[in-house]
Amino acid sequence: MAGAQRERAARLPWPVRAPGGTRMSRAVALERLPGYVGQLLLLALVIWLGWRGFANFLGNVRTLGVSSGYGFLHAEAGFEIAQAMIPFGPASSYLDAVIVATLNTLLVIALASLLSTLVGLFIAFGRLTAHPLIRGACTAYVEVFRNIPLLLQIFFWYFSAMALLPGVGDSFQLGAVLLNNRGLFFPRVLATAAGAWAAAGALAVFVALVLPARRYVKGRAIAGSGMSAGVVLALAVACFAPLALMHAQFAFDTPKVEGFNVGGGFALLPELVALTLGLSIYNSTFLAEIFRAGILSVPRGQSEAAATVGLSGARAALLIVLPQALRVALPPAAGQYQTLAKASSLAAAIGYPDIMQIVGGTVLSQTSQALEAMALVVLLYASINLAIALLVNLANRRLLRREGRG
Repeated sequence: MAGAQRERAARLPWPVRAPGGTRMSRAVALERLPGYVGQLLLLALVIWLGWRGFANFLGNVRTLGVSSGYGFLHAEAGFEIAQAMIPFGPASSYLDAVIVATLNTLLVIALASLLSTLVGLFIAFGRLTAHPLIRGACTAYVEVFRNIPLLLQIFFWYFSAMALLPGVGDSFQLGAVLLNNRGLFFPRVLATAAGAWAAAGALAVFVALVLPARRYVKGRAIAGSGMSAGVVLALAVACFAPLALMHAQFAFDTPKVEGFNVGGGFALLPELVALTLGLSIYNSTFLAEIFRAGILSVPRGQSEAAATVGLSGARAALLIVLPQALRVALPPAAGQYQTLAKASSLAAAIGYPDIMQIVGGTVLSQTSQALEAMALVVLLYASINLAIALLVNLANRRLLRREGRG
């Protein structure tokens, strides 16, 4: 019988194997053959359509006499960007503008992700509390804000809430921080080249010492314990204390009112504040439901066991319930973080200089390189979302490894 099956399989024009590793019978292969042929024809059609579209684009470019390619990235931009995390001016190149826009997009994604996670966790635990007032308020928060369009929320914060802030002359001052209708201004540390290299070296030494110290402590400590905060603090002091001897290489730049403007410091534009608040509040409602589902998946006995050993409700939630809830909540939360990253492109509606506003707007209009600019926008957003998926997968794998399942 086995010899006959091998002879029938040998007459097929290609080696066929079943999913389990054994050879597929001829009857099954012939049954699936039309599906394989259909998929190949569909793939060939897609490739042909793509090629025809590209050839048509090249023909139109030659007819109109428009240049193609990404050589324009090295040309002078000739415009300013209101918020830039690296030095940028009219003499900078379009490539610098793309980098600035990408950093601005990453900034709003990081701020909104962090804020929405914290708010989402608070709302999730609030919806499960026994106190009826807190539970009702958290439920109302979710039901109201997740049913208001995101763009409308961004418009509200930008055109209404930010307009209620005082002018520059009457700025709110919170220590070294200034708040007015021009934005939120933080102090910043300025460093010379030598100071920057010294700080980078201290950080590298700190990381190089923390990792082996953590493995050593985990290897010698009892199960379930980790490296104490005191050890981390001692290593940090040992690594960064020598920077005090180079104080001349650093300067503390605080924001201050200068006439009708604010000079110094680092500014968070009103557009960034409004966009961060809108994205955070809207996405926190969905994250709250995801985290709540994860918390409900943890057996009630875990909380009761934590109470028997003397842990308070907050400590039991952070140390016992939350790590187990994240195992369930992290995969769907990854999709919500990616949704947040894609929704950040709404920044163009209020003029925040992100990828869509700068690359898909200003750069495209000035260079007339529409296909190249939009392809760059697609590539940047796809890269950001793939990076988010990778980070969440690594975090999820780490959780599974801690449980002995990775």
